[in-house]
Amino acid sequence: MAEIKSKDVFLSFNTGTPEIPVWKIVACSTSDGFTGTTDAVAINNKCQGDWAAALPGDKSWSFSNASYAQKEAAANQISQDELFDLWTEGTVGEWKIESVDPTDDYLRQGDGWISNLGETAATGDYLQFDLSINGTGPVKRTLGT
Repeated sequence: MAEIKSKDVFLSFNTGTPEIPVWKIVACSTSDGFTGTTDAVAINNKCQGDWAAALPGDKSWSFSNASYAQKEAAANQISQDELFDLWTEGTVGEWKIESVDPTDDYLRQGDGWISNLGETAATGDYLQFDLSINGTGPVKRTLGT
């Protein structure tokens, strides 16, 4: 079994267009994550007796990221200030988490907005930030799906 290495997985934001994407990674990450959830729709009725019943309802998804803030971002990276601006402006854009190793075939991609941007400067450490992206609409798991 071949595992996907965490160090090869990055969160990125498209600063271009859907037709001509320009992906910039959120660099210096300590963790990146995807969460998919499904709401429960209660369908309780007299046939269930004393048992609650539910069926799957609406789906939602989010990305998470924890990183060290950089003084200056490289050309292929999104800066802490750019992330701050995306948050304050409420920008909805295209985000993805993927492995940079093409043999992994790991991708989660969709439109979303920054719902949480937290910054922490603990004694004896460097400035860190946490980022949460709330998805709007479907999320793709591989290219073309």
